Amino acid sequence: MTTLRVYLDSAPDPARDADWALFDDANRLVRRGRAALAAWPSADRREAVIDAAHGRVATVKLPPLPPARVQSAASFALEEQLAGTPEESHVAPGRQAADGSLRVAIVGAEWMRAFQAGSKRSVIRWHRVLLESDLARPPAGGWCWCAESLARAGFIRTDDGSTIAVGPSHAAALPEEIALALAGSGHRPRLVRVDIAGAQTLLERAQTQTGVEFAAGTPWSWSGADAAAFESAIDLQAGAFDVASVAPRIDLTRLFRPTLWIAGAALAIYALAGVGEWLALQWQLRSLDSEISALAQVAAPDSAPGDVGPAAAIARRDGELRHRAGLAAGNDLLPLLARASPAMSALPGGAIRSLHYADGHVVFELQKLDPSQTTLLQRELQRQGLVAIAVPVANGARLRIGLD
Repeated sequence: MTTLRVYLDSAPDPARDADWALFDDANRLVRRGRAALAAWPSADRREAVIDAAHGRVATVKLPPLPPARVQSAASFALEEQLAGTPEESHVAPGRQAADGSLRVAIVGAEWMRAFQAGSKRSVIRWHRVLLESDLARPPAGGWCWCAESLARAGFIRTDDGSTIAVGPSHAAALPEEIALALAGSGHRPRLVRVDIAGAQTLLERAQTQTGVEFAAGTPWSWSGADAAAFESAIDLQAGAFDVASVAPRIDLTRLFRPTLWIAGAALAIYALAGVGEWLALQWQLRSLDSEISALAQVAAPDSAPGDVGPAAAIARRDGELRHRAGLAAGNDLLPLLARASPAMSALPGGAIRSLHYADGHVVFELQKLDPSQTTLLQRELQRQGLVAIAVPVANGARLRIGLD
């Protein structure tokens, strides 16, 4: 299966030339070129590689979560790092690692809307949409600085998978973004590999300025990324943008009409053979739904049908009755604190700056802690049956705990 990857620095436009690269079924580069849409080579799949200037990659740590909840949890964890309101940024999560770390691609929501609109106007269906900076691979324990040339803007890829936008180098001097990133990093890299042509004169000067070794690498080319980089890159078509642009439909019935008739007859026989069992299962499911809804109406008669699910209505009713009886519900402040106290008591004195409670969750504002302490605290809270999400902030960390 061949794959055509197209590099775009703006929304697709049939009249605008774009760099493209064709890969074979083993993900090896076959040929590349630059042309407008009409001259692109045919391929089984099309993928867009978006200029690094349009987004970045961040890394967060979350407790193990089901896939349906990963995107919302990642958005919460990144809330203080996003420019503007959360609705202005599109967050696309990758695969969560065994240690809880999660790489997240971030682009402007308005830019994604313009990209998809341009794809529809150009009648292009993208199988995946990737960030250029997500294709770079830094050395072990180090960073890599990638750009077409010192005079062009580029990006840094750190050893934890995050990226940093970097401006051009003026007079062969180290860009200010790199110097600030190295000065503010709690974990300085052992090496910064410079994947830029003609950067030899910069290496010694940068090492003297920062105290970190700078070494020359292979000049950066997005199409030269290895197969593993393309395979693990995050697809931006997620969440609100998970529907790819619609490709033109091709009517193959005229060509394959006899085959389609045979296949249709076989499928019809198969469907008829299983329709009785399917109807029986549907009847059982409807009966169970009716019984659960009836039970919820008896247990929580004040809940309007369809307002919340039966389980949520029963849980809410249970909380109301316990409150009327002078008892605490499971997601009240004191029960949550009681369940969390064995784990929270392990924190050093003065580590908790403040806390507040709302909507069945307790949010702790913590002083700066060692990352291993925060990870251990989340694990201990999970053993107590709580869901805990920790988010680093400028002056420490924010920890939210609750039953969901």
